[in-house]
Amino acid sequence: MAVVGSRRPSPYGEAVAERLAGDLARAGVVVVSGLALGVDACAHQGALDAEGTTLAVLGTGVDVIYPRGNAELAAQILARGGALVSQFPDGTPPARDHFPRRNATIAALSDLVVVVEAAEGSGALITAQAALDLGKEVMAVPGSVFSPLSVGCHQLLRDGAQLVQNARDVLALLGRSQEVLDDPLQPPDRLQLARPGGPDGILRHLSDVLPLGAAELARKLDLPFSEVLGRLTKLELEGVVNRHGPGYVRIPRRG
Repeated sequence: MAVVGSRRPSPYGEAVAERLAGDLARAGVVVVSGLALGVDACAHQGALDAEGTTLAVLGTGVDVIYPRGNAELAAQILARGGALVSQFPDGTPPARDHFPRRNATIAALSDLVVVVEAAEGSGALITAQAALDLGKEVMAVPGSVFSPLSVGCHQLLRDGAQLVQNARDVLALLGRSQEVLDDPLQPPDRLQLARPGGPDGILRHLSDVLPLGAAELARKLDLPFSEVLGRLTKLELEGVVNRHGPGYVRIPRRG
């Protein structure tokens, strides 16, 4: 089963990809994705953490890991009995027109495709369309109506894609047993413990592209400016956020 989505997901998208892939891998499903930053990396990692099998389909030769930041993840996939797959010869560097072909390969290798988060025009939607062209099932995870990352998933749902709330929905479509799942509705610890004013709450409001100032964050979180500024400083020292002009941006998670 393929799990695909945005290269710049929200914390919600990251948590869903990890948990969904982990639960499915625990149930014996092979998780396929594209080794990209964001949802792809989270899906691979979730499967590995569950001691399952995951395949990474590359838009380069199998000896050229792209992005380079996922080299360690690629090594883990191989070490745990997974595989790196490519239709391109060894030594092939990344190129823009390779990735739609990579996405079509992901669809071809999978019995069904789940899209976690996808903005309009996202590469994940290319994977979904390729699956539909092959007569395969497409599923989508609903998201916030306020998030541009939900647009692609909601469009798929309007067009007839199956809704994914948890791994049970996917296993039912695959005809697999659901007995191995503990509680598929229970979110990962890092999402469950998020507090509006805590570090996770602050990160949820930060983009990795558009800076947001401490004063605006304080207003959104309904917290004193000094408290938010202190927490931002701590996150900056931990290498989680960067100061960008008058505001702050979230550093994209890698691997």
